[in-house]
Amino acid sequence: MPASVIDYQAPEPPYRQIAADLIRDIQSGALAVNRPVPSEAALMQMYGVARNTARHAVSFLRDQGWVYTLPQRGTFVTDRSAEGDRQADE
Repeated sequence: MPASVIDYQAPEPPYRQIAADLIRDIQSGALAVNRPVPSEAALMQMYGVARNTARHAVSFLRDQGWVYTLPQRGTFVTDRSAEGDRQADE
């Protein structure tokens, strides 16, 4: 999973750029359902950002329902297909 270069001149903040890359990887299947997403340390190295930026990206993904975190286990890709099925039933 090659990381994109952060564009600090873009109107979108760095954490959102990282989140957008990870969402593309989830949608393409490069990051599979129930598989771990890169750790904060890995994101820091991949994108050359501070820990707080990496943490904010993961928090944003969690808030948007793309990932879930299990304490002391890590952060994993959410199965959003079940969510789509529930919305279709409503």
